[in-house]
Amino acid sequence: MKKITLLLILILLLTSAPSIAINIPGYEGGIQNENTYKEVIFITGKPIVMEGTLDIKVKERDNTITETYRYELANLLEEAELDRTIKVTATLTPNGNQITSTRTLDSFKETIDIGDTRYQSKDEDYQWNQSTVTHQRPILGYFAGDVLARKTYTIDREETNTVTVETRGKSVGYESPWSSTETQTIDYVIQYEDRLNTEDNWQGVATVETSYNMTKDYSYEENVPIQTSFRGGQNIVERHENVLKYSYDLPRLDGNAVLIGRNIGQDSFSMNTVPVPERLSIPASKDIIGHQWEEELFLLASMDALPIDSTYIGPNTPMSRGDFARAIVQSMDIPIEKQEEEQSSRRRRRREEEPEPPIFKDVDRDHRNFDYIEIAAKKGIMEGIDKGYFYPNESITRAEAYTTLMRLLGLENLAPINKNYTTGYKDDVSIPNWAKDYVYVAKELGMTEEGDYFYPNRLITKGEVSKLIVDLINYMQKDLRSDYRENLLNN
Repeated sequence: MKKITLLLILILLLTSAPSIAINIPGYEGGIQNENTYKEVIFITGKPIVMEGTLDIKVKERDNTITETYRYELANLLEEAELDRTIKVTATLTPNGNQITSTRTLDSFKETIDIGDTRYQSKDEDYQWNQSTVTHQRPILGYFAGDVLARKTYTIDREETNTVTVETRGKSVGYESPWSSTETQTIDYVIQYEDRLNTEDNWQGVATVETSYNMTKDYSYEENVPIQTSFRGGQNIVERHENVLKYSYDLPRLDGNAVLIGRNIGQDSFSMNTVPVPERLSIPASKDIIGHQWEEELFLLASMDALPIDSTYIGPNTPMSRGDFARAIVQSMDIPIEKQEEEQSSRRRRRREEEPEPPIFKDVDRDHRNFDYIEIAAKKGIMEGIDKGYFYPNESITRAEAYTTLMRLLGLENLAPINKNYTTGYKDDVSIPNWAKDYVYVAKELGMTEEGDYFYPNRLITKGEVSKLIVDLINYMQKDLRSDYRENLLNN
């Protein structure tokens, strides 16, 4: 279940922008699948995995979002039950293609029963603050957040016996059309205090790392029967994976007595959702069979990024700027904005709305790529060549193609600040200044061909574009995910 909070945030940020949806639920360091939520608590001096349900309700008004979380968890082996209700208010502050959210605690109540012992915490016992910044790029969104908190439990309603848990957490993540990842790290300091028997006091630390990952994997599925109208087709499977790792350094206890030595350990568990398959349509193209980039061409045609009903694609012919816009929009699953057709009857009676004028003077509504060019321009993915003109039927160059694809990622800041740098190609001086940062980043990410020359002004073919787009898809599926997941979890 996607956390609704940042989805609403980015709807407010840019109505034309893809949404960011975090999938690590709540702020207590847990994970969940379709039916079950799990987290780890340490207040007794040892880790206890709690399992049950989490219900999330969200209300939005202007730039304010109210979130309510209701937890009902248990661990039968430890005779443990947890009941927790949290209400949080988020205040959103948009700033261009960024937005910051500041969350504060409205109300809180938590009861944990472990055997015959009850731990309770209320509003006045929980100080909690969280803030997130989201940076929206053309098809990706990157975000990072921090949370600081202190929670105090009374034990069996005796004010002399308390457990205080101090929390410091960080989260980072991104969302793209082909993968999304959030990694959250929470450090806990747990302190038990018995004011009447100070020899029983103890302190421990724990770290919980959670990671959510969504990936769309594509594969060609061949038909087993020979007597069929098609040999096979593309299948896209969406997978949601959740991993929780925890480590701890806690006291060794015998009842309330603190023993010599420490209870040190680590463990992990995962919870995944049922994969969702999607069979793509079968393209009619026949001239891609045996081509160097046959698999890439077939995948793009199956997504209608190349005309799915066309028997002739011309993989070795240059691609036009308009067709390139179509390939980007369709392969990256960018929603096309249509003129609003459904209006209330009252509004329809008042007046007939005039449609928005086209962005470019040379791309009218009858052009086969009108919708794709419009949304690509609105999102800042592609620009016109001259003021007010797109030249949709002109062939696109390698410099233009690489610039556009790297612009999708929004990672041009990885290029050196000193603009006197070189890309390393022997024809570096031929690379336009507006394309240099993007070509540099493409090379650093391994998305350019090996060789001494880049050939920036050479026209790029449909086959080469297919290979380039699939390389970008693979980067989002693997390299970007690895940077946000494996690298962080393994540190």
